[in-house]
Amino acid sequence: MKTVGTHGSPSPPRLLGCALLLFVAGRCLVPMDETDLFFNLRLGEIVLATHDVPRTNLMSFTYPDTRDVNLAWLFQIVLGLVHRAAGIPGTVLLKTLLVVATFAVLFRVARRRGAHPAAAAAALALAAWAAEPRFVERPHLVTLLGLALTLLALERAEGGRPRALWALVPAGLVWANANSCFFLAPVALLLYAAGARLDGPRAYGRRAALVAAALAPLVLATPSGVGALSYIANHFRMPTLRPLQEYRAATWPLDGPFFFLATALLLGALGPATRRWRHLLPAVALGLLGARRIRFVAEFALLAGPIVAVTITRFTQALAARSSVVTRASSATALAVGALLVTLTVAPRVVAVRRGERLLDLGVETDLFPTVAIRFAEDLQLRDRMYNDLEVGSYLTWEGWPRHRVFQDPRINGYPEAMHALLRRTDLSRAEWQAFLDGFGVTSALISYPDVNPRAALFDPAEWALMYRAREALVFARRRAQWLPIIAQHELPVTFARDGDGAIAARPLEGKPPLSPVADCVWQWRLADVLVETGADQRARPLYQRALREREVGCAGPEQRRLLAVALGDLALRAGDPAAAALAYADVPDAGVRVKRGLALLTRHRPTEALADFTAARLALPDDPEARLGEGLALVALGRRAEASSALQDFLRRAPHHVAAVRARAALEKLAAP
Repeated sequence: MKTVGTHGSPSPPRLLGCALLLFVAGRCLVPMDETDLFFNLRLGEIVLATHDVPRTNLMSFTYPDTRDVNLAWLFQIVLGLVHRAAGIPGTVLLKTLLVVATFAVLFRVARRRGAHPAAAAAALALAAWAAEPRFVERPHLVTLLGLALTLLALERAEGGRPRALWALVPAGLVWANANSCFFLAPVALLLYAAGARLDGPRAYGRRAALVAAALAPLVLATPSGVGALSYIANHFRMPTLRPLQEYRAATWPLDGPFFFLATALLLGALGPATRRWRHLLPAVALGLLGARRIRFVAEFALLAGPIVAVTITRFTQALAARSSVVTRASSATALAVGALLVTLTVAPRVVAVRRGERLLDLGVETDLFPTVAIRFAEDLQLRDRMYNDLEVGSYLTWEGWPRHRVFQDPRINGYPEAMHALLRRTDLSRAEWQAFLDGFGVTSALISYPDVNPRAALFDPAEWALMYRAREALVFARRRAQWLPIIAQHELPVTFARDGDGAIAARPLEGKPPLSPVADCVWQWRLADVLVETGADQRARPLYQRALREREVGCAGPEQRRLLAVALGDLALRAGDPAAAALAYADVPDAGVRVKRGLALLTRHRPTEALADFTAARLALPDDPEARLGEGLALVALGRRAEASSALQDFLRRAPHHVAAVRARAALEKLAAP
C-alpha cells in the first residue's frame, strides 16, 4: 500500500524503516563487551546438560548452598545453543536479531499511531541512541522485544483486534522465564489503563487492566517461585546493596541521549494535540525510573520513541499549515533522514576498513578480561580458593567451572547482604580484609584494574606475595609452604597504597618480607627493576651493582650476570656516564650490547676500542645498520676518511630514514670537504 506523507507527497516508509533497522543493526554488530554473557552461557550449558535449573549458587566456593534465583533460564538455553552453533559471533548475531526485531515492531507502532515515516525513523534512531548501552548479550533483550510487542498489541486492540492483547498471556509465561524484568509488562499495562481513563476510551483501559491482572501471577510461574519477588526488589535497592555502574543515576552529559529523549517526550506532553495519557503514563514512569537507575533507560526509550515520533509529525503538520516551503520540503526531509541514518551506519565502517580493521568484528572486545593473568594463575595452580573481583567472576565461571569455583560472580542475589556490605566498604583495613578472606580459605587473588581497585592496597606483603603485575591485573599468592618455590621464582617487590584522592599507587617494597624465599641479591635486582620503572634510576644503580658483586644463587649464573650488566650499563648511559656504561658492558658478548659499548667508548674518545666492538657486532649481525654507523663514526675519529665514507654511505643505503641519518650525512659532508 502506498503511503502518503504528511502533506500529500509520497514517502517511502519501507525504505525509511530499512534505514532505521540498518542504523540499529550497526549499533549492535560490534565486538562483544558484555561480561555477564559468560555466566549466562555457563548456566545455559548446565541446564542443557542436567535438564534442570540450578537452585543453588553452585559455581561459587564462598556460598555454594545459597539459593540462586534464576529468572532467565530459557534465555540461557537459547544462548547456549547459539553459542554451540556459532560461538561468540553467534551470540552477537542473536542480540542483533532481537534488537532489530524490537525496533521493527516499534516502527510499526509509531506508524499505526499516525507518525510520518521520517519522523518515526528519526525518533526511533534517537531512542536507539539512548538505549544503545543496553544493546548487550543479556536476558533483558527479551524484555525489550516484549515491551515493543506489548505496545503493538495495545494498538491492535484499539483497532478492534483484542486477541493480540490476550496473546500476551501465554507469551508472558515464556517472558517471565527468560528475564526478571517481565514485571514491567503488567505495570505498563496498568499505567496504560490509568491513562485510558483520563483519555476517555475506558474500554481500552478495562481490557488492559484485565490482561495485566492475568499477567501478574506469571511473575511467580518460574522455578524460583516467590524468590522472584526478592530478586525484583533488588532492582530498586541495588545501590545500597552493591554500587554497580548500571544502577547509578542518569547524569549530564554522560547520558545525554536520555535527556534529549526525555525533553522531546515532555514537549510532546505539553501539546494537547499529541497528549495521550495512556501512552504517556507508562513512558513517564519508566523515564523517572531510568533517571534513578540507568539500566531502565532502554525500556524508557522504547516507550518514548513512538510518542516522540507522533510529536514531530504533529509539529511539522502545524508548520505546514502555515508555510508552503515546509510542504515542499517533506519528501526532501524524508530522503535526508534516510540518507543520514545510512551514512551514520556505513561511514564508521568505511573508516575502520581504511585503517586496516575488519568491516565486521564480532569477536570479544580486546582486553575485556585479563586472560594472561588468568592463564598465569592457572599455570601455577593458583586457581583453587582464589579471590576474584565481581566482573571477572563471570568469565571465570565459563572458563574454569567445574574444575574451579569462583569467589563471586555478578549474580548479586546469590550472595548474602553481609558479604556485599563488606565488599562495598572503602575503609577496610588490611587486618579486616585478611580476616574476611580467611573466613573463606582464600589462598590466592586476582585483582583487576589495579590502578583504581582499592582491593590492591589491602594485601599485606607479610602475608601475600605479588606474583604477577600488569596494567589490567595483579595476581597474589598466600605465603604457604608448598608455594615457596614458585614464590621464589616470581615474587615482585611491590606493594600498593591508596592515595588521598582514591587512586591506587604502586610502591617499591624495599624491605624483603621475613617469609619471602627470594634470595637477597635477586630481591635487590627485582627492586632495582621496579625503581627504574618509576624513574628512580639513581636509587636503582647501587642495587644492580650490589647484585652484580654478590655471588648468591640466582645472581651468579652467566645469564643472570649478563642481564645485570646490561641493566647497569643502560642506567649509566641514561645518567650520562659513558665510562661506567662501557665498564658494565665489557664482558657482555651480545652484538647489540657491543654497539652500545662502542658508542660509550666513542664518547670517551677511545675510537680504536669502539671500532673493535662495532666491527664485531657487524660481523655477528651483518644487516644491523647501527653497527655500520658506529664503524663509520669510529673511522672518522681515527682519520680513516675513505673507509669512514664507505661505511657511512652503506649505513644510509640501509637506513635512509634512521634517526641518526642526519648525523651521518653531516659527517659525509665534512669528509668530502677539501
